[in-house]
Amino acid sequence: MEQWPDARVELLAQLMGDGSYLVHQPLRYTTASEDNSRAVARAAQEQFGATVKRYPGRRQWHQLLISGNGNRWHPAGVGQWLKELGIFGQRSHEKRVPESLFRLDHRQIGLFLRHLWATDGTISLRRGGVGGPNVSYCTNSPGLAQDVASLLLRLGLVARTALVSQGKYRPVFHVHLSGVDSLRVFLDKVGAFGPRVEPARRLAESLKGKIANTNVDTLPPSVFDRVRELMRQGGISHRGMAALRGTSYGGTSHFSFAPSRRTVGHYATLLADDLLLMKSESDLFWDPVVSIEPAGTASVFDLTVPGPASWIGNDIVSHNSGALEQDADVVAAIFREEVYKRDDPDVKGKAKLFVLKQRNGPIGDIDLNFISEFTKFVDPAPEGENF
Repeated sequence: MEQWPDARVELLAQLMGDGSYLVHQPLRYTTASEDNSRAVARAAQEQFGATVKRYPGRRQWHQLLISGNGNRWHPAGVGQWLKELGIFGQRSHEKRVPESLFRLDHRQIGLFLRHLWATDGTISLRRGGVGGPNVSYCTNSPGLAQDVASLLLRLGLVARTALVSQGKYRPVFHVHLSGVDSLRVFLDKVGAFGPRVEPARRLAESLKGKIANTNVDTLPPSVFDRVRELMRQGGISHRGMAALRGTSYGGTSHFSFAPSRRTVGHYATLLADDLLLMKSESDLFWDPVVSIEPAGTASVFDLTVPGPASWIGNDIVSHNSGALEQDADVVAAIFREEVYKRDDPDVKGKAKLFVLKQRNGPIGDIDLNFISEFTKFVDPAPEGENF
């Protein structure tokens, strides 16, 4: 872990949000917040000996001109620091968090996000005047949006990023958090500065006593396959399980959704199953794949890591798939179309087994039928017969 002076963490966040540090142009910072303005001026003066001049703008807006940055042959001050960080010259849509900032500890990551949120962030009780609380950060840099989401993940917060088109203008990216638990963690680990202090206080007050209703951090519906198998082994009917859980009987509809960790943990306790308990307590966050789009042609390399044979790329846990395919004698995949077309009777109960690799036999695909009640695949029934 690295550690910077707190003033530098604050200055970088403020400049990335409302600053301009382009080549051949003065280093400027524009704001309507007196708190933000004082933080920038103080950090630039104390940390780099910069000269900071203030120029009035429209209404409450004003601009700080930060000088003492040397020249192209002899850089100095804040400008030299930004060059060392590798971000000097970035336009607004090109801005990225410097690599070295990711090596800071959690406290300083939270400090950086606190001051970044004080620029283009939002903390409010309503989203667009309606609905639930809005805690989000807005930028027209896709890279910065990704970096903000990654930094939030360092603090245990999973954010969603939404793209909003603006006609002939560049699209903007909203990195937003939702859920009572996530908002509480944000207020605790990130907090608020300057113009966001009062909205954060009101949000904290509104969250008091609220019970979380999980609809984001859920597990895949396939976890219920394990639940049904354990129920079958224990001779527990659907009605019996509903009674054990203290819920109304709903038949198989109880297993047709993505369950919360709390729900899976309850099943783990009732069925005394360590595997379900592990899934309910895991730090992994599951997210559905919305689309897969081609990114072009590029050179790729297989990466193998020791130990658990998993690694993280762009915040996604990946496995040494190359090693699996190389060492396996047989590689097969099962596809059930009914998982994606639940209302289509033509695909109900149908499956296909793809044998992709076999050292001592043929490859190809095989039609199967799936019996959900027993989590079992069987040969297709003859024409006209039920299975």
